[in-house]
Amino acid sequence: MDIIIIGLSILFFLGHALNWFFIKTKIPDLLILIIIGFILGPSVTSLIQPDIHLGQAGKVLSIITLIVILYEGGLHLSFKDLMESSVSALSLSLFSFFSITIVTAVVLIPVLPLMSAILVGVGIGSTSSAIVIPMVKPLSIRKQTKTVLSLESAFTDVLTIVIFLGLLEYLTSESSSVGQFFINLGATPIKSIGIGVLSGILWAFLRKKTEVSKLPFAGEAGALLTYGVLEFLSLNGAIGVLSLGFTLANISLFPPGLRSFLEDKPVSSNELTILSAITFLLRTFFFLYLGLLIQIKGVSSVFWALCLTALIFVTRYFSIRFIFKSENVSKLDAITATAMGPRGLACAVLATLPLQRGLEQGEWIQNLIFAIIPLSILATSLFVSMAEKEWFKRKINSFFRIYPESLPDTGSTDTGSTGTGSTEIPTTDNTNTNNINMTINNSNNNNNDSGNDPTDTQT
Repeated sequence: MDIIIIGLSILFFLGHALNWFFIKTKIPDLLILIIIGFILGPSVTSLIQPDIHLGQAGKVLSIITLIVILYEGGLHLSFKDLMESSVSALSLSLFSFFSITIVTAVVLIPVLPLMSAILVGVGIGSTSSAIVIPMVKPLSIRKQTKTVLSLESAFTDVLTIVIFLGLLEYLTSESSSVGQFFINLGATPIKSIGIGVLSGILWAFLRKKTEVSKLPFAGEAGALLTYGVLEFLSLNGAIGVLSLGFTLANISLFPPGLRSFLEDKPVSSNELTILSAITFLLRTFFFLYLGLLIQIKGVSSVFWALCLTALIFVTRYFSIRFIFKSENVSKLDAITATAMGPRGLACAVLATLPLQRGLEQGEWIQNLIFAIIPLSILATSLFVSMAEKEWFKRKINSFFRIYPESLPDTGSTDTGSTGTGSTEIPTTDNTNTNNINMTINNSNNNNNDSGNDPTDTQT
């Protein structure tokens, strides 16, 4: 117990120290946290075994972390920002997601059956919003670009999780049909958003009529309840919590007749300050835990992971060129947007499912995606840390020459914040973890039973 208490205190000071280091050097604190977790975990020193030392507590804390981050992200998302950036974000999400899915499927055909190769492409289709948002926050890019990148990570998370689960069900279940797959693809997000909005209206009503809802941490408890109910109903809890926070932040948009029954400010500034501090501490734990979970096994999976990681950023470059027009985006914004290709815990959790569901080559798919995650995070971190260096801009200038060095000053450039608290825009990493209902560590215990390299069975 004493070691745990010491560890928690170190975690607090380590998080603040690395955040300061990030602001000064642009070397992301989250990358250092992941590396520390990776070194302490079973892949290197085995000082910490997640399934032994953390058990279910690690999984529960990671889910709570994501719920709190989503809730705070929704509270800081205005309707105006959403309307200004949603079209660009959705276009970028669809283009980048389907381009990497198609390219991955084509590249992996020599070693995997076509449907399994498509499954891998879908599994690495989402950018990690829990990584993207804290990484872009201190950078000197336009606020609208930050919002687009954050919304993109939210949209691609939804696409990846819903399509991956539907496709895996189709591949492993004899009773599943193509029609049912497409029905679930559209219905789940819509239902989740609706319940999230209704939860926000109900909470604003309770804030005005009752005292219990004004107790400390009542809002966070309401977010946990919303997430849990949606997951219990086999819907998307992450989208619901994001919608809950967004609704509470935009009560003024409702008709005057309805607003008379609702609290105008359902979340006070003091509550937001406390929530920001909690989010920061949980985020520090989250990335350490992600490092503990990442395991890299097999030379074959590492080779293909290097290839696919490179393709992630190649396809992303063309997506940015297609979506971002030169008259609206500066060169730094375009470079940063191209760099935002990290894969995170959502991909890691999804990677375990093919093996657990008995899909052929499931272990190889798991090891492949596990290898892609740290490689993509490392590439993103290096790219971002050099993006504002003049020598680096000169090196890659030929790829981004259509974009101007700067845009006319409209007051929209956001140089970031040195604070550790506010999350300005939403995040949805590791969404639907309960729907997935599997953990990476449990999956690894089964690896020895079905772990053949697909190159042994493919011609």
